[in-house]
Amino acid sequence: MKTVKTAKVAEKASSSSGKKRSETRDRLIQCAIDILVNQGNEALTLDAVAQAAEVSKGGLLYHFPNKEALITGVIQHLIDDFNAAIESELAKEKGDEPGKWLRAYVRATFNSSQLPLALGSSLFAAVSISLNQETVKQIDTQISKWQHNLYNCGLDPTQASIVYLAAEGLWATEMFEIAPSQTLRKQILKRLLRMTHEVH
Repeated sequence: MKTVKTAKVAEKASSSSGKKRSETRDRLIQCAIDILVNQGNEALTLDAVAQAAEVSKGGLLYHFPNKEALITGVIQHLIDDFNAAIESELAKEKGDEPGKWLRAYVRATFNSSQLPLALGSSLFAAVSISLNQETVKQIDTQISKWQHNLYNCGLDPTQASIVYLAAEGLWATEMFEIAPSQTLRKQILKRLLRMTHEVH
């Protein structure tokens, strides 16, 4: 009995420790994002992030051994958030009608808060300067996964690509703050979703 209790206590302590590490990592990433948005890539240093997150330098290095790893973490965080939004939208789809993944992708794109111009520009500068192959591979891998789902959603590939590229175009224009009006935006969303129901 004592052994079982000891094992449960150890398991609970391990779970609590893991949650704390995850919370610390998330806080570091959020502080990095805040610095990128408000101060730019040049201000993004490990010391600045550690100070903003109120974490020791050693604590930061445990999660991110260098700036490149931190940038990779930020990008993965943004990707994970968007994938979660897609999954949330996908759960609203009923049945197996063609185009369900693409509809979820489009709604997630329109509903998600887009990258601020400052963050997008800073991330682009950071990746360009570091030329981190791991980060480039990470982005390429995710895009490949999205395209795989796109081409296997049951729609004509050309039709699906038009919808996908239109949604991506909206993302880009909103990041650069040249998006259409809210009224036109709603009409574009409605038209794109209608196109995902058109099977050729």
